[in-house]
Amino acid sequence: MRSNSVRSGKKTTRIPLLAMLASVTLVSCSKEPGGQVVAVVGDEEITQQELRVEAELLQTPTSRDFQSIAPGLLQRVIERNLLAEYARQQGLDRGPEYVARRRQLEQTLLATLAIRKLSGTPKTPTAAEVQKFIADRPTIFARRERLSLDQVRFATPANSADIKKLTDLGTIDAIAARLTADGVRFERGRPTIDTASIDPAIAKQIVALPIGEIFDLTTADGTSISTMTARAPAPAPVATWTAPATEAVKREQANKAVEAAMAKLRKETEIKYDPPFAPPPPAKK
Repeated sequence: MRSNSVRSGKKTTRIPLLAMLASVTLVSCSKEPGGQVVAVVGDEEITQQELRVEAELLQTPTSRDFQSIAPGLLQRVIERNLLAEYARQQGLDRGPEYVARRRQLEQTLLATLAIRKLSGTPKTPTAAEVQKFIADRPTIFARRERLSLDQVRFATPANSADIKKLTDLGTIDAIAARLTADGVRFERGRPTIDTASIDPAIAKQIVALPIGEIFDLTTADGTSISTMTARAPAPAPVATWTAPATEAVKREQANKAVEAAMAKLRKETEIKYDPPFAPPPPAKK
């Protein structure tokens, strides 16, 4: 952790930040560590369960011995406790930003736990279900490919017709030139994508295009306009397909369970919108 410094003339005296923060926790404390309590910071106990949650947050491999990583996890939690107490001393826990963020964090945690409960333990799919999953997704399995692209990425314009005007230019060079002329900030690159890493429905459309044809894709992150410059088959050995397909079917089952529960919750709960913030009406079929 960085240190603060007090500079006088040519001499600099460094004072560790944690040493400064520790001063706010110098209160009488009769609690002692032991058992499930691994440390006491001021008057706050830190438990083994908190360390395990910290390990989960950091996505620490479960194969590692917990005791070997516990001291490092504990120091992270201690530093956070010291900073949190300092923030309280400064009144930062009474500001509107803290209130909004605390609500967001609490709801995010509860939503995560709810999804875990609603997902349940998916049943192991049958062999027929796994084989159907594999057959329905050839861009992940039998016809998996690596595609080399020439691509420009930019913020999605408000008018979708602007994207069509760009793709009609026919080449990435022409599109880049037009974006430059219009003062639109963009990034150009030559990424290689694995069809197994993208949505099968989108991958199916892309692999159906000939080399050199322009296509666009808009996501929450922005718009990309690309063309394939090369492609190569990249299927994994058939013997390796079953395990990931089985896990994918389980995830699909869990997602469907959560989606069904969300639909039920929406139906049972009255939701009122201020008109400018209301979602658009569903598209007519």
